[in-house]
Amino acid sequence: MVDVDPQGNSTTGLGVELTETMMTTFDLMNRTVPGSAADAVIATPWDKVDLIPSNEALANIESDGANDLIFRLDIAFEGLDLSAYDAVLFDCPPSLGKLLFAVLCAADGVIAVTEPTIDSVRGIENLQETIRNVQRRPNPHLVLEKLVLSRKRTTGEHQFRERELRDTYGELVAKTSIPELTARQDAHSSHTPIHSFTGGKALALQVAYTDLLAELALGPKGAAA
Repeated sequence: MVDVDPQGNSTTGLGVELTETMMTTFDLMNRTVPGSAADAVIATPWDKVDLIPSNEALANIESDGANDLIFRLDIAFEGLDLSAYDAVLFDCPPSLGKLLFAVLCAADGVIAVTEPTIDSVRGIENLQETIRNVQRRPNPHLVLEKLVLSRKRTTGEHQFRERELRDTYGELVAKTSIPELTARQDAHSSHTPIHSFTGGKALALQVAYTDLLAELALGPKGAAA
């Protein structure tokens, strides 16, 4: 997991406490050093999950005017052998800024997570246009892999918006959606995989995440989510 969000939710959610000596994604994007990502990888309390952490300093990157800024993350992974990993995931901020552009230059594919709300279609259209812009020049191989509906509630509004998204984007929308359940926040707050929890709500999320991993062909069979 590469945390590219200044809020660092993936970092804290994985139970990592940052120290002054740890490298973060800010260090990777504050300079241009080929292969520097190898020095930033740390183990986490989660089985088989490594992390490049993030902190609030990463927000300063948005105001960096360097011409090569959006390429620095890609350069940081240059020449690295990542074959030991089933997948490398970038957790991005929910905004169309320089950090997202940097990730799109480095990534092979995009899995967009959205809530089934009135703003979803417009947000996805903006993301698609951004991806097309990246495809034209820095990363022609970038692909929008899937749209994943998250925090879905059993309200009429959410059901209507889900139908709207599926009618608009067809098979691009993942069959599996993630329900809005309190067990999700409980797992995040305790820095623990949802598969370690018991109870009906936790079980529903376990099934959803396991099905989603299988549908996206991510991670080893039985991996924590």
